[in-house]
Amino acid sequence: MMSHPFAIEPDDTIYTTLNCMNCGVTLIGRRDKKFCDDHCRSLFHNVTSAAHYNLIRKTHTILRKNRRILILAMSVFQEQHVVPAHWLLQRGFSFQHCTQKIDCKDDSPLLVCYDVAYRWREQGVVQILFWSADSRAA
Repeated sequence: MMSHPFAIEPDDTIYTTLNCMNCGVTLIGRRDKKFCDDHCRSLFHNVTSAAHYNLIRKTHTILRKNRRILILAMSVFQEQHVVPAHWLLQRGFSFQHCTQKIDCKDDSPLLVCYDVAYRWREQGVVQILFWSADSRAA
């Protein structure tokens, strides 16, 4: 007796039993099934990538805070947007974090935090200005 070409033989098992990679519940279904439901799949991937995303989240939070402080400084020190560095530090500004550093030939480097830039002037004083990708460092 000849078998049909698309017939499933007993050893060609499509279904198998495995354990969910998140909760360990026995899975019944396709042989490549790894999770019992979408909740377990999401939870597994969130936990495994949490350390990576936490670093990004913390850095982004610091950068947003820096930007808010720079914009506040521009409104407080309206004349020339020149701010004492200790004023920024008192509000929690982090000089270690910026989104871009632009080296200027004749001046101190321009440090950019999203769309607001700052540069060191004389001892303990910072100049703040708005920055865009089209801007040229002077």
